[in-house]
Amino acid sequence: MKQITARRFDALCYVRAPYMHLMAAEVRHYETADLTNLGLVVFDRTDRDFGYIILGRDQRKIFRALEVGGTWFRTPDEAEAALKEAIKPYEADGIAVYPQGDEIEPTLDIFAPVVPEQQQHQYFKFLIESEFREAARNLIQEIAYSFVDVDGNYVQQFQTSGFDQRLWELFLYVLFHKSGFEIDSSHPVPDYCLSKFGFSLFVEAVTVGQNPDFDVPANSATEIAELSKDYMPIKFGSPLFKKLSRKTKYWELPHVAGHPFVLAIHDYHGLATQDTPGSMTWSRAGLVNYLYGVRDDVIVDGDRVSPRMVVGRNGLEPAIRVVAEHTHGTKTIPSRFFAQPGAENVSAVLFSNGATITTFGRMGKIAGLGNANVKMLRMGMWIGKDQVSSEPFVTDVDSEDYDEGWGDTVTMFHNPWAKFPVPDELFPTISHAIFDPITCRVHYKFTPKHVLTSVTNVIVPT
Repeated sequence: MKQITARRFDALCYVRAPYMHLMAAEVRHYETADLTNLGLVVFDRTDRDFGYIILGRDQRKIFRALEVGGTWFRTPDEAEAALKEAIKPYEADGIAVYPQGDEIEPTLDIFAPVVPEQQQHQYFKFLIESEFREAARNLIQEIAYSFVDVDGNYVQQFQTSGFDQRLWELFLYVLFHKSGFEIDSSHPVPDYCLSKFGFSLFVEAVTVGQNPDFDVPANSATEIAELSKDYMPIKFGSPLFKKLSRKTKYWELPHVAGHPFVLAIHDYHGLATQDTPGSMTWSRAGLVNYLYGVRDDVIVDGDRVSPRMVVGRNGLEPAIRVVAEHTHGTKTIPSRFFAQPGAENVSAVLFSNGATITTFGRMGKIAGLGNANVKMLRMGMWIGKDQVSSEPFVTDVDSEDYDEGWGDTVTMFHNPWAKFPVPDELFPTISHAIFDPITCRVHYKFTPKHVLTSVTNVIVPT
């Protein structure tokens, strides 16, 4: 048995009770040499003493408690010594799976091919074939063991045309788990039925997909500024409005009625090339424009785009324009999604541009689940200490001070006219956007170093 980091333990264990941290604090984490067992030294907050827990994989390959020490100790060292003795029989038993008798759901072996290779999504093949994506593969598989496939077709879609949507759902699952929510899988719709401290919340995942007859790439700051005005609002508007207009309304379902309902959206429509950045690196502004019907009034000077400044209540501030509709090509849609008929039932829109193979790769790497020789250099823009301006960053994922959370790229855009608002306190690890209908300005509560956009260069050892 060896001691491991809390991050590695987190990457392997997805069955903690959401409120366990209120009763006990995890002090030290361990794993056996063959990775069939995990160990914990915990601190009882009530009695102020230390104990241990031993975990093993059940029939779904989920790490669950096998033994909770019956004796409590004055120091963590004493608890560790007891754990080392207690875990020896498990290390020697040669058992890899410890059935618990309540495993109803089947093991989700997400990488076992269920369709012919020619039908597999290019990113799925890239994920399973590239030796440099080992960290992402290992982390995704560990997460998938505890993920419940309520539709019955998750693996098939993950391997084929639904890869993006299903990767987004897996990202959200981890985000909600790490945010301390209980996840109820007894209802197939909407995608996530969550609760925390007795407060219920429901989330439906949606993605922005490709449309070859409509899509255009962006190659410069001026093109991004132009496409953010109307093109991207239409791209975001199409899937969001479709969910709003669904025949069977989500918020009318018996288990959802009377509770906040959230749409979670991710843009996957524009793939990155050597010459063109992927749309997810720049499309965020278009979502803000569409949700609230306002946009920054910018000055375009050659390849330079800067905000037009005006005198406001607090001195100089960026000018904004109120937008009634968006037109691109032959398509026109109304702006201000949150003010559309029925949208008062959508409490908020959750957004991230970070549900990618690369993110799972970074998170897997810092948990020690991949090839240590593969290097990752991350660069991009994050929010500065002033909570207003953005600043560039470059960081080595292997550096000792590198840290990353699942909520670093996530923003919840709150609906000011929502019937059932979402309290900020439910999501302390993500950023929040609040719209003021009087001033028509969006106010942000960013997490420290909230990442607006980033790319990661994977450096292959030679």
